[in-house]
This record gives sequence, C-alpha cells and structure tokens, in this order.
Amino acid sequence: MTHHSWKIYVTDIFKNDHHRTEDNCNFLQLVFDPQGYGENKGIGDLDARLGKISVAKNALQSPQRAIYRDDKFLLLPSDLSIPHRTLYLVLFDDQHPDNFLACTQIRHVEPLTYKTFLKSGGIKGEITFTQRSRFDPTFLNFTLESAGKQGRLVNRKFAEDVSAFRIHSLPPVPHRKGLTSYCESSGNLYNPRDLERHVIPPPGFGTQDQYPIGDLSGKLQSRNKDYYHNYLLPGASSELSGLYWDTFLPLQGLHSIAHRGMVIFTYNRTNAANITEAPWSCATITHYQRNGLYQKPMFTAQVLFRYPIVGRVLFRQPAEEPWQDTTVIFEYLIHADGSTQNNTFDHRWAIHSNAPGKDFYDWQNRCLSTGGIFNPHKVQWGNRSVDDYCKPRLPAMCRVGALDTRVGTLKIAGRKQNAESLSRLMFTDTNLPLSGRHSILGKSLVVYDDFGPKARGERLACSVIIGHFRRKVVAKDWYANGDELTVNGRLEITQQSEYDISNIEVQLKGLNENSGYHIHMTPVEANLEFPCEATTLYGHWNPFNVNVKSSPPPQQGTTDQYEMGDLSGKFGTLDGFTQYEGVYNDTNLPLFGYNSVIGRSVVIHKKRRNARWACSTLERGYSPSEAREIRAIASFHHPTGYAYGYVKMTQLIHIDGSQSETVIEVKLRHPGKNDRNMTYNHNWQIYVNPVGVDAAVKPTVTRCVAGGYVWNPYYTQLADPLNRDLYEQECGPDNPLRCYVGDVGARLGTINLGVERVVLTDSNFPLEGPVGAIGRSVVILVLITLPNVLLVQTLNQITMFSNTSICRNHRDSLSHNFWKSYVPLWAYLNGC
Repeated sequence: MTHHSWKIYVTDIFKNDHHRTEDNCNFLQLVFDPQGYGENKGIGDLDARLGKISVAKNALQSPQRAIYRDDKFLLLPSDLSIPHRTLYLVLFDDQHPDNFLACTQIRHVEPLTYKTFLKSGGIKGEITFTQRSRFDPTFLNFTLESAGKQGRLVNRKFAEDVSAFRIHSLPPVPHRKGLTSYCESSGNLYNPRDLERHVIPPPGFGTQDQYPIGDLSGKLQSRNKDYYHNYLLPGASSELSGLYWDTFLPLQGLHSIAHRGMVIFTYNRTNAANITEAPWSCATITHYQRNGLYQKPMFTAQVLFRYPIVGRVLFRQPAEEPWQDTTVIFEYLIHADGSTQNNTFDHRWAIHSNAPGKDFYDWQNRCLSTGGIFNPHKVQWGNRSVDDYCKPRLPAMCRVGALDTRVGTLKIAGRKQNAESLSRLMFTDTNLPLSGRHSILGKSLVVYDDFGPKARGERLACSVIIGHFRRKVVAKDWYANGDELTVNGRLEITQQSEYDISNIEVQLKGLNENSGYHIHMTPVEANLEFPCEATTLYGHWNPFNVNVKSSPPPQQGTTDQYEMGDLSGKFGTLDGFTQYEGVYNDTNLPLFGYNSVIGRSVVIHKKRRNARWACSTLERGYSPSEAREIRAIASFHHPTGYAYGYVKMTQLIHIDGSQSETVIEVKLRHPGKNDRNMTYNHNWQIYVNPVGVDAAVKPTVTRCVAGGYVWNPYYTQLADPLNRDLYEQECGPDNPLRCYVGDVGARLGTINLGVERVVLTDSNFPLEGPVGAIGRSVVILVLITLPNVLLVQTLNQITMFSNTSICRNHRDSLSHNFWKSYVPLWAYLNGC
C-alpha cells in the first residue's frame, strides 16, 4: 500500500471552475479554509488533523477501509450549498508530494425516497420507502384504505383476506395492465442471497437477515410496535399499516429494490380444503423527490435490437445526476433470424465506444464498428487482464462498459413463449452514467456469443443507445358542439415512461352548468358542424371493457373500476364550477403502448341530459428545442379505386434522432357517396415501393404489383424466410420487433371498411430516416387498393363558412376530399 496526503480544495468564487473536468485537478488553487486559520490549519487540511490516507495496490487482497471522526465537519452540509463554489477532495502523489494524484467533487448525499401506488378493487393507497444513506435502515410507511363510502367494511374485508406484502425481482410488464397475468409478470420474490425456503422462519418469528430482501411480511409483521400503526384486526391479520424500519431493504447499490415490483397477495378461499395465495394488486417502486410529493425527474435510455436477435433494453437514472445508480431492464431478448429456435445462455454483454455501423448484420466481422469497450477513465492494469480486478463489489475498478463482469450474463430465448421467463432481467449498476461527460448515450450495447461461427466473430448483435423521452399530451384547442363556446384552458397528461404513473393537470375556465369530462376514442374532426357527437368521437376510451354500470359513483372507487377515459369518475365532476383546477395521478392512463390516449379527444358534457358541449384533441406537447413532429398521410382517393378515405400517421423525432411510437388514425370506407357497405378484418401492410399505375386495375392478380413486397428493412427471419408458420407464431402485438416493419396488421390487428374511425399506436413504424415509411405504400388486402405514403403538405387556406353544407359544396367544387379541407380553428372561433 501507499500513503498519501489529502486535502479539501475549493474553487474560486470569481471563476466557473466548478464546471471544469475532474480528470485534471490543476485548476484547484485554494485549500478550503473559510475561517482563515492559515496553512495546515484550515478545515480542508485533513492530513494535518487525521494523518495520511492509505491506498491499496490490490483492493481484492488488502482493501484499505478506514473511518475517521472530525468535528470540524459539522457545517460541511451547509458548505456544500454555497452558490458558485464547489468542494473537491484531493489526493497527493506519494512520490511527488506537491503534485495532485487524483481528485473528485464532494456532493451532498440526499436521502432517497421511493413510492409505489396501489389502486385496485376499491382499496387505494401508497407505500413510501425512505433511506437517509447506505449506512442507515430503510423506513417504510404503509397507508392503504378504501376509497368509497363503505370504507369500513371494505377495509375489514381486505384485512381479513391479505396474506403477504412482497417485493418481486421485476416490475410488472406495462402492456399487461388490465390482464390477470399483470402481477404474475413481476417475476419471483426478490431474493438475491438465494435463501432456501425451508430455512425461512414464519413471518415475525425471525430476525430480518433470515428473510429474503423482498419478504416484507416476514421481516415486518408484528414488529416496530413503538411506531404508529392502524391495524383493523390487531394480531389476527397479515396486514401492514403505519411505520416500520428495515435494515435489510437497500434503496441503493447492487441489491437495490428500486424499480422492482411491489405485490400484495390475498388468500384464495374458493376451495376451503386448499386455501392458496394469489396476487391482488401490484405496482412499480418509483423514485420520488425528497418531500415525497413529486416524482423524481428521470432520464431513460433504450436499446432496440432488431437483428439477429430482437429485444428491448431500458436504462433509468435520475436526470442530470450521473453519480446515481442506474437501473437496467432487459424486457426481452429473442433469436429472430430463423437460424435457431433454441434458448442460449451465458451471453457476455458490454457498452462499446461507438455507435454501430451497417455491419450489425454482417455474416463476418460483425459489429466491429462499435470499437472497444467503453473505458473513459482509462482503467488499465498493465500486463494483467482488466477483468481480473473488476468485481461486483468494486465497480470503480471496472471499465464503465464492462457490465457482464459487474452484474451478470444474459439469456436469449429461442421462441417468444420463453422470452419473459428466461430473458427478462433487471440489474442495478453504480457506475453507468446516462448524463455528463461520460454518458453512455450514443454508444452501443453489444451482446456476445462465445460459441458462434468463427467467421462472424464473438459479437452476436449490437445496437445504439438512444433516448427514451417522456410523453406529454395537451387538450387546449376547444370546439363547441353547436352552442356558444365559452370554455378555455387546458388538460395536460404527462408520463415519464411506461413504468411510471401518469400525472394529470386540469385548468378550465368559462364552464357553464357542466358535469362530466372524459377521454373519447378518436380525435376531433374540425370540419364538422357538430364535432363532438357520438357519430364521430364515439364513446369513452375503454380498452379493458369495464362495465360502466358496475362503476362506483365519482371519486368513490379506484381507477381500475372506471373506464380508462372516465376522468370525472376517477377524480370528480365539474358540477357547480365555472372555473376548475385539479392535479391528479393515475396508474391507469398510459401515454405509451397500444392503449395510449395520444391522438384521442377530451369531451366536456353538460349536466342537463349529459349533452356533449365542447371537445378538444389530445395532441403531443413538446418544445421545438426538444423534438419535431412528423405527419404523414396515405390518401385513398383514386376515382376508380376500391377504397376511399385516409390513414394518417404522426411521430415525434427527438433531437438525438430517437423516435416516439407512431400514432395512426384510420378512416376508410368503400367508394361512392351513398355506399354504406361494411367489410371487416382486412389485413394491411406497408410495401417497399410507392404506388404504381396498377393501383386501380380490375384484375386482383395484377393490382398493386408495383408495390413490390412487404417491407422488411431489418432482415427479420433472414435465415429461414419461407418458414411462414414460424413467423406467424413469433410475430404479434406482444413481440412487435419480431415482425417485418411493414407487417402492420400483425402488430395492430386488422381494420374494417365502412365502420368507425380508429386510432392505433405502433412501436415499430418509423416514418423517416435511413429506415422510413415515407415514400412507400400501404396495401389493404382482400379488397386491395394502394396509395402512396406522403408527407402532409400545407394546404392553401381558404375562407370557409361554419355551415357544413356550404363547406361541403365548396370542397366539391374544388374536387377536394373531405380530409384535405377543414375549418381552421382561428376561423371557427371568429365565427367565419
């Protein structure tokens, strides 16, 4: 070992040195001495008071751990909050005492707060987890109660039925929300120490170290009796209520419970001779600010694998805090090129320095463009392998990108039926920055295969790490439904990721004898005289088919007991208000995935007869400095064609080039003004070429031949392209990346002609870029018709009347289709 002088330095208040690089400490000039005691007497002169510090030559053999106590540091927390000044800990070279060896910024360690919201079956509440530092226990606060007027009875029934509170190893799969398998997707009890079930004591009869980390009931039941509890059945129930502490429940580090699944179990007494447990409710444990009121702003990055494996990986870390833990979620990994249907194991993986080039699908020397493993701190050990010193407990000894050594290897499923149980994994890493100078954003994630063909090399797959940004929708441009328009204001919904709850903010003015407000199925058609009617916006958005007759009165139930779009049922009506403001959170209002509300509409109802009064489309909210929105349309208007209408598409392109999901609006019918035919279950696809002259020919065998074939830019199932059975078994809504990009119907389902408009959300439908749909064609099968996919061009604005019949006549005189002419909102509001 070596012995080094060490001191605390402070940056100059007149310079911006606190933003300088930490790799070179030469900009530091001042030892921290706020009282001006002089040389070797200041607060920063640690070696003068505490002696030199020891540094190990091999931390695996002789780790140099030490604890010091220094009463000079009592005011250090306030010193760290001094504006425009930053404190650094500096180590001096042992051979050249005047030279800096290393330095690092001193930061105030804030307490960590995590929450999980549980709203199900009339019981709602939250569980709060707080840990001051890694050296402190975690404090828990359970507040669960009934939401309705029959609260006492419901609470008592819950207390009788509850069997266990457990933390599982994974967060529930977001797109399973509303299904009975939602909580089952959270994996098994979180037990990183692999304690055997037969050695675990009954709940409350052992010490906390004898239970798995996730077994809250085992560790907390009948404990912490000096703290406040509000038991309904004291001593006769497995309920947890009030305050507890747990010394084996880390909120940080390798075994952190952050972002895992909280699951509450109840007894299943349907068979009295065999009483079992079943999941009752579950939610993800998410990061909150210290006050526990607001979500912690998180930055999320993602990796999408498309060849020869498909899968999705998420990285999550508090925004602009690269020193915090990073959660890595492997949602699934599946072999997709058709070369194997076997599960494979022990795949190494790492972050590499460069984004991948086109060699991601090469049959030899694959992914060499990604460079070497990301190593910004230049970790080297001479002739020794860099992995000899890299261990899970010593992440600072590892290259930043060397993840398999720190957290473990990967498994890849051969078929999607095994993907969730086999390849879905979650890790917590303490040295994986998503922001700052050493961010992994723009780098690549490489998966290795040590048993593959030699010509290909050891690298199996690679893909770039890109941003996965929050979603925001706003309803602010209101249309009247035949009455005078007096309402103004907005309704905003934001969601950081699919694993977070949605936050809703309502600010409305000019209300007049209103009551309900809801999210409806489709966007507002601005060209209609009565744009809010059921003939155009249809009913409430209700993808889980909740029976509205069984819903409790407004604000008397939990969000799962109402239709997804029933905002006034969940949070209260507008009765008696002329101005209304409210802020809510909802565990059941997604802005990601197939059930997203983006592109739908909000309708405000009158109290009298529940008449529709005003409506507005939920449009994306974003800053031009953050993103831009691409709009495309496939217009079916050939005069002798076989379908009439449009398919509209919108997508957000962020500044780093990452793309949001694509929102698709479909409105199609059979041609002819009076044609009321309805046909169902048409498959639809994107073909590689634009429309040709054969789009409207009568013989179906030659119609749309110019479109080519289904668009497959990522070579899905390239090794076995004729195995249609395999493709149809693997491609689907639950495995969208396994589908050809052009096979939209396989992901979203078939469409109908002559029926209602629909709004769909597709996670595998890029509109522009090196792989983009614009300029290609949409093909509707069975009754085949083929238009181009074109960018929406700005139409020349023409003064129009609000009367729908005049608008229609004017449009007909110009030979315009109904979707190419509309009443601008500014003209609408000014009575034009």
